Amino acid sequence: MNMAAPIKHILTAIATVCTIISLSTAHAADEPENIIKFRQNVMKGNGAHITNIAAVVKGQVTTTANLAADAQAIADGLENFGKLFPTGTEGGKTNALAKVWDDRAGFDKALADAQDAAENMIGAAASNDIATIGKALGALGKSCGGCHKPYRKKM
Repeated sequence: MNMAAPIKHILTAIATVCTIISLSTAHAADEPENIIKFRQNVMKGNGAHITNIAAVVKGQVTTTANLAADAQAIADGLENFGKLFPTGTEGGKTNALAKVWDDRAGFDKALADAQDAAENMIGAAASNDIATIGKALGALGKSCGGCHKPYRKKM
């Protein structure tokens, strides 16, 4: 008796079910509330990394071992951040103002400035010089405000 044919049919059925499940999951992943939550988590992560760097600059902790990783994580978080504001994510539980979508060129410029400041933070962190890191952190904070002040609800 040839057992290969029934096994092949079972494997085909399993593959079909997995494909159907993945298609419905992919659709759910694009729901506006999921994108909003994702971008909020990216910002929370960036905030945590900035807080870590600030703790070193303020002398609250002396370990500098994580500075480069924190700086890189901020740059990585901002690299594609603009893609997390697609049309359809204006509503829901978000602090983003409609101005993000109404003034997209301005938002993209402010984001590019923040991305540049994050890249500069990487170089500063590599220097291991607290004064250089502090200056870069100040510039990064200013660039963050360049997005938050005009494009985010007041907290």
